Amino acid sequence: MKVIMYKKDVDHFVENFKSISSFDEEGSKFYFVFEDHIRGGQCTLMFYEHEQKWTIHGKGTDYCDVSETSLTNEELKTIIYKRRKYINNVIRTMRMPVMS
Repeated sequence: MKVIMYKKDVDHFVENFKSISSFDEEGSKFYFVFEDHIRGGQCTLMFYEHEQKWTIHGKGTDYCDVSETSLTNEELKTIIYKRRKYINNVIRTMRMPVMS
């Protein structure tokens, strides 16, 4: 997975989301966790394949969103682009080779 540099890279991230995310069998969703430096915690971006639905949830030391927030495609792309620095940090760690 390449890092997100430009707005066109957001589409690539969305199209390949399942290949870089984890799967929650109980919740039947793919999820991707990254740091939330805006509120000081973590954001979880989720995709429910059966419903073709995107959601986001935030949790930190001093806060926890009450529930997942549904996202339109436009909201999804805006969030990904605005927070690409923190999403890219996760992508970069996935690409690092493991040293033996």
